[in-house]
Amino acid sequence: MKKIIRNNINSPYTLHDMNVIEFDVTGNDIVMRTQSGLVETDGVGKQVDGCVEFYDVQWDFSFVYLLGVNGNTGTFTGEKMFLKDFISNIKTFGFSVMDETYGYNMTKYNGFLLYNKKHCECVIEIYHEGDMVFVAED
Repeated sequence: MKKIIRNNINSPYTLHDMNVIEFDVTGNDIVMRTQSGLVETDGVGKQVDGCVEFYDVQWDFSFVYLLGVNGNTGTFTGEKMFLKDFISNIKTFGFSVMDETYGYNMTKYNGFLLYNKKHCECVIEIYHEGDMVFVAED
């Protein structure tokens, strides 16, 4: 029997509890800005100014899911839209990141979105064939 370990991704920064306030799009690249920067994951948890860049985003496979808030379990209603449409149509928002998932060419953020005085659970999936870059302004 052959066993192969897939190592956990140990990111140098986290966006947990950060509030995403803006996506800047240039062609197929995105700069995602938070209200308070990034948090180092070295055990100290120092907060630094910065942003996250995504290169060569594949727009046809990048989505936002808006889910009604009904508690932790049960039925819900929701909407799925292309990330590009979300960025174009919802200009002023706050997205509080609760969880981050990193996979093969995919970065996924789960949290809560506030826009137009509406509050909902939200998942943002960014499919990128290029790098994901943490930009820290130490």
